[in-house]
Amino acid sequence: MLVSFLISCFLLAISPGPDNIYLSALTLKSGKIAGLSFLGGLITGCFFHTILIAFGLNELLIKHEVFFDIIKYSGVSYLLFLSFHTYRSETLNIFTAYSNKKNNNKKLFKHFKRGVLMNLLNPKVFLFFTLFFPNFIYSKIYSFKFQILTLGVIFISITFIIFLLIILFSDFINKNFSSSNNFKIFTKYFNILVLLIIAILILFTENNLTLTN
Repeated sequence: MLVSFLISCFLLAISPGPDNIYLSALTLKSGKIAGLSFLGGLITGCFFHTILIAFGLNELLIKHEVFFDIIKYSGVSYLLFLSFHTYRSETLNIFTAYSNKKNNNKKLFKHFKRGVLMNLLNPKVFLFFTLFFPNFIYSKIYSFKFQILTLGVIFISITFIIFLLIILFSDFINKNFSSSNNFKIFTKYFNILVLLIIAILILFTENNLTLTN
């Protein structure tokens, strides 16, 4: 069962999806530091989703539709805000240098926070964790909580490695083409497009989960 889970995690990580596509787009636009910070936020969000399932807190979102809707519409609003913010940014000055430690820390936190919020405010991620993880319970000896936490660590580890490779590849392209104004314009509007697509996908997400006795 664990082998099947490992293979599934690998295939999911390398398959084109909102997270890895946006991670690539962000790194293309803003470089490796931004990508790594955003990835840290995504990983933190995944830990949170794992804990929700392990301790049964995900049942609150299943039982009370209002909580699910709050997350969904908050996620859509946040992504629209990011899209507008990116659009308003100066096209030719979006590659801001990390000139000092204070400025660097601000940028690190900004992208980290973006990763956390985009993960936690995406009901599709919640649905994925809730439906996917319980299918790979592998032992009758260990508790459900322990097994979910173990699966979470495995999933996060594989995702981190694959996404790190995506960052490194995207950063290589960034370093070789960032001097081109056309490339800067392309990455700016590519980021906006990805954010809008994710927002639309979230908007049409429905909570089809039900609690069974």
